[in-house]
Amino acid sequence: MTLACGLLCTQQPAADKPAPILTADQAALQRANQRIKTLEGEVKALKKPASNVVKRKQKAPKLAQTYEVTAYTNGAESTGKSAGHPAYGVTASGARTKTGHTIACPPSMAFGTRVNIEGIGVRTCEDRGGAITEGHIDLYVAGVAEARSFGRQRLKAEIITK
Repeated sequence: MTLACGLLCTQQPAADKPAPILTADQAALQRANQRIKTLEGEVKALKKPASNVVKRKQKAPKLAQTYEVTAYTNGAESTGKSAGHPAYGVTASGARTKTGHTIACPPSMAFGTRVNIEGIGVRTCEDRGGAITEGHIDLYVAGVAEARSFGRQRLKAEIITK
């Protein structure tokens, strides 16, 4: 009987426990947690300074160039528009002309470019004109007499911001 009991009473290795069955919510939560871990890894990688990034060389500051500077007004003598015209006093950029601020520039200068003009000061490129070609800047002034007395001048000007 001892033999029979020894054979019958020996413990058999237990079978592996079956994986628990997850509800749909639990499975979704598990997937979401895995996605969070993946995103955290990506964020860490982005925060690390890249050692293989090529740094761009900064451009040397542009030296002052000589421009032919003239003056213009809002009137018909400069723009072809009279005071009743809907675009009277409106620049090509859509801004209104302002004394001591607005200049018309060649197409190579983007609107908003600030230019320091010798003896004049800093002005902002807000306008274009058919006669405004490379090397030419047209300075906005309020009156025709002022524009005429300004005439044509060759002045140094330096682009200070783009």
